[in-house]
Amino acid sequence: MERQIIRIDEERCDGCGLCVQGCPEGALQLIDGKARLVSEITCDGLGACIGDCPQGAITVETREAAPYDERATVDNILPLGANTLKAHLKHLHEHGQTTYLDQAIAYLQELNVSIPPYKEPSMHHACPGSAPRDFSRPAADPVDRDGLQSQLTQWPVQLHLISPMNPVFQGADLLLAADCCAFSLPDFNQRWLPGKKLAIACPKLDRDQEIYMDKLVALIAEAQINTLTVMIMEVPCCGGLLRMAQAAVERAGRKVPIKVIVVGVQGDVKQEAWV
Repeated sequence: MERQIIRIDEERCDGCGLCVQGCPEGALQLIDGKARLVSEITCDGLGACIGDCPQGAITVETREAAPYDERATVDNILPLGANTLKAHLKHLHEHGQTTYLDQAIAYLQELNVSIPPYKEPSMHHACPGSAPRDFSRPAADPVDRDGLQSQLTQWPVQLHLISPMNPVFQGADLLLAADCCAFSLPDFNQRWLPGKKLAIACPKLDRDQEIYMDKLVALIAEAQINTLTVMIMEVPCCGGLLRMAQAAVERAGRKVPIKVIVVGVQGDVKQEAWV
């Protein structure tokens, strides 16, 4: 299957071993002075080890790899002791991986292994601002003084930062919006966002757009999103986002309905159609 998994640039790797320490799952080892991915099934592809690499030798890519196996990961971790187990559970918790966390806890209970506390604040996360969060709001949630209520239900939203493995995207209706849309539409939050998960990107200015393609493919093929709404501005360069989404559907090999919404620079909707 195709999924996200780490890639190590051997020319950049200096063998410091920090990434190995930052991978409680045990997927990395130092061999012959270089970091090596020794177990695909225990690499969750979240890239926590990236923040520990001073040489920038680790990236996340989408490729054919053995499916991640939480039970095998726990089996790999248990001989390493309670602190390593705690680090793994904390890692899953901080990245919003509730499905894998539930699997790990259920397996530990099955093995009669004590579950260490893992929910204390972490100082190890590479970027606390990009840690996945799910904060779906019930209708009774407080509104502000103007009677408005945010419809955003997940974080982060920038396409470079989201993880397709985050359970919030499983079977979701995804709104992929060009950065400028929310600033142009007066009712973006209240009219277009309800019921959808959000990803934002700029098809002209953002760098490393092949990563965008990989993430969209993973959202379609692995997260099994239900529908994809692409919201773009009327300016020609913005059309690249729609073309990227269409190409991602082709590459994923799974048909997902795509709706395009074209926004005028003065905040009116020029087009809304399934394509």
